[in-house]
Amino acid sequence: MPQKLGHWKLYIFSSITTVLLLVLGIPLMIINNPRSSIAKETTVKETRLANTDEHRIPLQLKDGQVIEIPMEEYLVGVLAGEMSPLDPLEALKAMAVAARSYAWHRTSNGDPICTTIHCQVWLSPEERQERWGQKTSDYTGLIKQAVKDTQGQFLVYDNDVILAAYSDSCGGHTESAADEWGSDIPYLRSVTCPEKPVIKDILFSPDELDAKLGTTLSAMKPRERIKAVQVTDKTSSGRTKTVQIGSTEVKGSRLRAALGLPSTDMKINWNHNEIEIETRGNGHAVGMCQSGDITMPIERKSYDEILAHYYPGTQLKRMY
Repeated sequence: MPQKLGHWKLYIFSSITTVLLLVLGIPLMIINNPRSSIAKETTVKETRLANTDEHRIPLQLKDGQVIEIPMEEYLVGVLAGEMSPLDPLEALKAMAVAARSYAWHRTSNGDPICTTIHCQVWLSPEERQERWGQKTSDYTGLIKQAVKDTQGQFLVYDNDVILAAYSDSCGGHTESAADEWGSDIPYLRSVTCPEKPVIKDILFSPDELDAKLGTTLSAMKPRERIKAVQVTDKTSSGRTKTVQIGSTEVKGSRLRAALGLPSTDMKINWNHNEIEIETRGNGHAVGMCQSGDITMPIERKSYDEILAHYYPGTQLKRMY
C-alpha cells in the first residue's frame, strides 16, 4: 500500500506540474518562438476624420459640369487614367493611396478637382469601356482590388493629409518642391529612383528659339551662338534651373513650357546649326515617380515601402 500510494502521489504531482507548465509555459513559448510571429504586414494607424464615412469628391467634368462622386469610386477612374491595370498590385495600391491623399488635399477647401493631367486623369465608366473593350470587367476588377485593399488610407504629415504630388517619370531622381515650385515641403524632397527613364532628343533652329523665347540667336554669327547658350544653374537633383541664351536668362521651367519639353532634366548641345536638347523623364518629377512605382514591386517592395520612399517622413493612416 505505501508503495502504491507513493505512485499515486507521484502521478498526481506530475499531473499538476504538467497542467501548470501548460498554463504558464504556452504564453512564454508564443512570445519567444519566432515561428509564431505573424508574417510582415503593413502597419496602418487608425485615425477617424470628421465627415469621412461617406466622403464624396466634387469632380469637374470636361464639359464644365460639377458632380459629386464617392471617393473610392472616384479612385477607380483615376487609377484607370493614371496607371495600367496590369501594373503590379503593390504599385496600384501605392497609386491609390497617393491619389486619395492628393484628391483630399486638393478638394479640402470645397473646390472641385478636374479630370485632366492638370489634376488627376480620371476616366468615366464609358471611357474605360471604350479603352478596354471586352477586357473592361477584368481590368476594372484588378483596379478595384487595389482600391479596396487600401480603403480609407491616407498619407499624413504632422497629422495633416499631404499634397501627394506625383509625375510620370523622374529620370532617376525626383525633384524637391523647393527647387520646382519654390515651396519647401519637408516630405517632397529629392530621392533616388530605380526607374529606367525615357531619353528624348529634340532639335530646334535658332529661329524657333527666338520665336518661342524672345531671344536673338538668329541675328548672331554661328560661332557666337555656340557660346551664347549655356546652362548657368542646376537644382540639387541636376535639373536645369536657368539657361543663358545671349543676353536673356531663361528659367528651366519656362524653357520646358515654351518648347514643350518632357522635363527640365536636360543636356543642351549644338548639332551643326541647330540646338539639340536631350531630356530624361517626363513631368515635374516632384513626389512619387509612377515609373519607379511600377519598378519597385519587382524589387519586392510593398506599397507602404514605396510610399515611404517617395514621401519621406509621412505616415500611413486609415481615416475611414
